[in-house]
Amino acid sequence: MNARHASRTDRSRGPATGDGLAAVLRLPLLDEGAGTAAGADAVPPATLLVLAEYHRQSTGFYTRALGLNDQLSVAETVRAVLIAFDWPGATQLLDGSPDGPTWSLQARRRDRLRVYSRTAGPIGTTLDEALGRDGTASLLVDDLVITLTTAGAMTRDEHTPDAVCLAGEFIPESRREPDGDGRTVALKALAFVGSTGDGAGGVEIPRDVDLAAVNVALTGEETVEQILAGLAPELRELLLDGDLYEFTPLLQALDLGRPAQVQDSARAVLDGVPAETTPLGRAAAWSRIVALSTLSDRATADEISEMLMAALGFTRADAGIAPGGGRLSVDPLSAAEIRGLSSATGRSLASCGAGAWEANGAADPVVTPLVPRSSLLERLEMYRYLLQRHERDAGG
Repeated sequence: MNARHASRTDRSRGPATGDGLAAVLRLPLLDEGAGTAAGADAVPPATLLVLAEYHRQSTGFYTRALGLNDQLSVAETVRAVLIAFDWPGATQLLDGSPDGPTWSLQARRRDRLRVYSRTAGPIGTTLDEALGRDGTASLLVDDLVITLTTAGAMTRDEHTPDAVCLAGEFIPESRREPDGDGRTVALKALAFVGSTGDGAGGVEIPRDVDLAAVNVALTGEETVEQILAGLAPELRELLLDGDLYEFTPLLQALDLGRPAQVQDSARAVLDGVPAETTPLGRAAAWSRIVALSTLSDRATADEISEMLMAALGFTRADAGIAPGGGRLSVDPLSAAEIRGLSSATGRSLASCGAGAWEANGAADPVVTPLVPRSSLLERLEMYRYLLQRHERDAGG
């Protein structure tokens, strides 16, 4: 099946801006009021949602959304932001190299302005202290300015990645009026703190964001290899074949190095998953398992499975589905088609409480649990068990 090789061309042809796993998953924001009422010491560890924006005059606005551990230092935060913008020398920022970018961070919080740099304020200050969940800052890098704003927070534990790029976007400086008279208007809604220019050194910020490459750089290649080494071999090969590194933060957060706690009765069923025998069917099953492991709602899980199968290059033609209903054979598989291709696995998951069974061929499919559905925690452990590499896989 040559579709996988074609997928790499397809992925590089279209912009990654706003695409990928991060654009599909929802971000559960913390109730800041509850944490504040309990006192500063009671605020749980969090991943801060940080919006970074760079404005190049006469060109446009470059934006990145990052999830950052609130205990990262200011220096580590700056490194993550610059990596997200593909800034030259960003990965070596903490190595003490004199060739790296020169930077300072001017942070405003609770009407107080503080400056952090190697020659000013302590760059070891935590992100939580410097910006918190309601701060703004101007990051000056080689005479250019990037604005940072914290826009919320997500719960985290010790397995959550310290830094992940969630999305990116480029918006041109001006656009045509809808009446088509050719006039252009500035995007004044995107006001930028501080003036910026083309700057020295000719830094070029990519308009299209390669989320996979950025997150590998943020996570570190060695860490990525460790995460992939802990996966079920078949899934690992699929992800490597499709260059699907954007799933690395999700897999890292699942803490696959810890053995899953699964009852023997469920384990006996899960050991036969995926239950499909063809490469297409097994890939469809893995896409569903990965999607379900996010514990998202049905619509979001469907989007993730569709995205994974499309990234692997599988189309309706691979499943022998003829054109119809306004869709071509070369179109990606829909979530319903993916469920149909992995129906045996779907039934196995439903039989041990990890999912619900949806009969094929019905005009209005009825989702029916074959057994009482397991708790959220129990289902997560079952998905973790499926994703993990086990001793029986040692030769795989």
